[in-house]
Amino acid sequence: MKLDLHSRVTKVHLDFDMGVEFEDSSSVAFSEFEFGGVLYDEDNQFDGLRALFGLLGRTCSRAEVSPSSVLELDFDDGSRVTAKPRDEVESWEYTAANGSTMICLPEGDVESMPRPFRHIASPATAGPPSEGATVVKISVGQDSCIEFSDRTVLRTDVPLDSAYLILRECVVSSHLIEKRQQIELSSGYFLPLDG
Repeated sequence: MKLDLHSRVTKVHLDFDMGVEFEDSSSVAFSEFEFGGVLYDEDNQFDGLRALFGLLGRTCSRAEVSPSSVLELDFDDGSRVTAKPRDEVESWEYTAANGSTMICLPEGDVESMPRPFRHIASPATAGPPSEGATVVKISVGQDSCIEFSDRTVLRTDVPLDSAYLILRECVVSSHLIEKRQQIELSSGYFLPLDG
């Protein structure tokens, strides 16, 4: 089955899964995928984020789900991302620009859901996050940011080599260092705040 996905990658992210977001507001999230001959999953997800980073600015030229529930995304530079079904967890989730969703459930059953009713979430707030808030998502690309469990969003470029020190870490304190506000995470990593 062909998917209506012919858009440019604007952002990659890492939360519970690794994902790609497109210019047309569609997205694909993976719990496991193959790219460039390497398999990425929860054991090497930070490497997976770095691999997906290479897709920024690339356009998806073909998106297809095979009869065996394998998702393939081809890009204009010749690269391919492949996600096969997994036995115990969801493998991939495609959300179309209109909000309709396809999910590859454990063992390869694919479930389709129509566009959901519009849910208005409480707005995210600008930093600093509250003490104890946990980093729940790192996004790189257009509008790079770090999102916290208290719905705080810090608009900042994320250093990919330090992503493992940021994701799932909680805020320990906030300090003024050299006239700049910085957020200390439980890993000992400091997030600078502009301003």
